[in-house]
This record gives sequence, C-alpha cells and structure tokens, in this order.
Amino acid sequence: MSSIARAWIMFAPDRWGQIDKFHKFWSPTYEFASRDQRALTGVRAHFDKAIRLVRLAERLRPNLRRDIDQLNKNGFTPAEHARELATIIEAAILELYSSIDCTVKVLRAVYGPGTKGFQDSTRKTFQKPHRMQGTFPDELKAQLVGATWYGRLQRLRDDLTHLDTGHVHLDEGSDVVRYSHYGMKEGAAPLTIPNVFAWFFELFEQVNSFLGAIFHHLNATLKDEPVFQMCGMVDGRVLHRYVSPVGNLTFDSGSCGAWIWFERPENPSCPFKDQCGAYSRKAPPQGWETDATALDS
Repeated sequence: MSSIARAWIMFAPDRWGQIDKFHKFWSPTYEFASRDQRALTGVRAHFDKAIRLVRLAERLRPNLRRDIDQLNKNGFTPAEHARELATIIEAAILELYSSIDCTVKVLRAVYGPGTKGFQDSTRKTFQKPHRMQGTFPDELKAQLVGATWYGRLQRLRDDLTHLDTGHVHLDEGSDVVRYSHYGMKEGAAPLTIPNVFAWFFELFEQVNSFLGAIFHHLNATLKDEPVFQMCGMVDGRVLHRYVSPVGNLTFDSGSCGAWIWFERPENPSCPFKDQCGAYSRKAPPQGWETDATALDS
C-alpha cells in the first residue's frame, strides 16, 4: 500500500466555524485553567451532541405510529415509543443549554478578572449584562440582551433536570409532533410546544448564530502569533505546520514544520506538499521535530 493511501488531512480551515478557530488558536493569547479548557471543549461538544440527538429523534419519529396502531388495535398503549422520543428530545434541550453554559464560562475566563459584576451564574449573566462594568465589551452585552430565546431554554433546562419525562403526540393528519409536559407551566397552562421539531431547529439556528457572534468577537482578540497545528497523518506520523490566526485561513496558510523529518529519504514523504503553500514557507526546526516524532495510526 502506498503512503498516499495511508495519509489523511486534518488541517481544513475552510470547514472551521468560529468556535473551532478559537479552540485551535487561543493559547498564545490567554492562560486558561484546566476547567476553562474543558468548558471551551464543551461548547462544541454539547452543541454537536444536541444536533445528533435531534437527528436521532427524527429517525425515530415514524415509530410513533406503532403506538397509534397499538391503541387502535388493543384500546391501550404504554406509549413506549412516545416516551423514548420525548426522552431524546429532552436530552437534546439539556445539551444545547450546556453549550451555552460552557460559553459563559469561557467568557468569564477571558473577561472575568477585569469585569466587576460578572457573577458565576449563566442565568444572571443573561439577565443582568449591563451591570457588568470593566473590560466586558458592549458588543457582547448586546448579544446577551438580544438572546430572547434564552429565558425559555433556561426554564426548560431547570425543570427537566428534576422532572420526569414529558409527552409527545403525533398528529396523524399533519405528521406534526407536539411536545407537552404537565409538570411545567407557561402562564396558567401546562407547557406545550405545538411543533417540537420546528421549534428545536429554530432554536438551534438562534443558538448557532449567538455562538458564532460570541466567538467571532473572541477570535478578533487573538494575537498574531504562529500556533502549532496538525496538518494530517502519513504512515502514522504527524504532519504539522505553524499558523497565525490572523487573516483568511486556507490550506496554504502557515509554514511547514514537518519538512524537517519527511524530507529524509528513510521517512515517508508528505503526499500533500506539492499542493501546499505552507511547504514553500518552511519553519525553522523547533528542536523536538528532529526526532521525527510518530504516533500510532
């Protein structure tokens, strides 16, 4: 098997969102404690889990008809498929909130030391942003104020943490799924979301826009300093380069660091070097690179 067949690319900035970019380039600018680093990882991790859970819920939605068939045939159904679907939807709501919670923790790590009134509470951060004085930017305060979706999401998260599973109902004519929870109230009536999938995907877009704006701002604060980035792997060996976060990043960005070992005749060559602008800008050896460090593939 050729080395090309055993190689793959990891450096793909054209596919990165604002969260991904900050996650890859924060280290020269900020000193995050381990808990803050976990929070930064959690922003993307929880967001992605929420989306995967809703996609799973979509695949399970046809199973609701089994409950209806059982009811029509036997006059009774334990509604196991409905309870299963409601559980997954509620888990997605909790994951989406956790993404927001982690985002506020990252903001506190960045701006907390220079901001008076930045309390250790996600809820209060959204409710009272104008009470924060100091380094916390007005641009981000405006994002918090504009997050009109947050209040309902926060109430759902608080109640779902302590309550049993809610209920879903399939309208056979429209194929729309309604979610309700008699343990939660909106006004004087039990909580009801008439089209829970449409509601969630609208919420997803709102949260996604909010996260994009927050991390776009944070990316603008990053120092113009090269950061180690993995390019890919070849025969189990790490290909890497050094890249500054400033400017429009492409596959050609940065300067190659792996050349110091893959140009040796006894080592596998980088199969991407002839199409990579970073190879034309070779980085000076960094010391440890001369060991041609390898990882198991």
